[in-house]
Amino acid sequence: MTSYSSSYTGDQLLIAKAQPGADLMEPTRVAGPTVYWPDGTTSYVLSFTRGHESWTVADEAETAVSALEAIRGDEEIERSLLQAYLRGVRQLEMRMTALKEELLLYAREAGENGRSRLTFRELGDELRQHHSTVAERHQRILDGDTAAWRHWVTQGTGRATLYSNGGTLPHEDKPLREHETDVFDSQEHPGKVQARCRCGWSGSVGTNVVLAAREGAAHEHETDV
Repeated sequence: MTSYSSSYTGDQLLIAKAQPGADLMEPTRVAGPTVYWPDGTTSYVLSFTRGHESWTVADEAETAVSALEAIRGDEEIERSLLQAYLRGVRQLEMRMTALKEELLLYAREAGENGRSRLTFRELGDELRQHHSTVAERHQRILDGDTAAWRHWVTQGTGRATLYSNGGTLPHEDKPLREHETDVFDSQEHPGKVQARCRCGWSGSVGTNVVLAAREGAAHEHETDV
């Protein structure tokens, strides 16, 4: 039912042009993407638009279905085919783990309303895990422990650079404020500090970081009024 790339070397079905007078099998019933055939076969059409990554998942899913059919049919699985089944199922599992965790990251990012798309409790309900377990895994991802195949999920997308070094959730860049202060080492007086503002204002020179920070905060407050 599927025409694959000519460069693919695995098993694939070839769609041949029908010859005049050829006896073609017609489906007995079609229900959405599911097609039922007279010989008892059921096929399911997967639709995708994003290229090779989606096709790879579809191909490995077909391998998993074939393995399931073989196990449930009490078939004797030949050695090389058994190895292919194990390899395909393992690869599909790793891709699904990476995809699941990317959805977890996405769910905790701010949506259109500025809040996380799903709460940890809602995620726990869908993943059938306690919400604290989901939150702990989410934090480990933020700390840099991403899924082994995350790069495969995000390659070529804007998400590829997110979480690459661990850290906090991505956020929208805020416009620069005219008056925003911080405490810096004094260039003219070694060993001392002073508050400086983006507008060019500088506070008094001293040795107390807390007092310098308060002076800077007072400057921001005065200019914001």
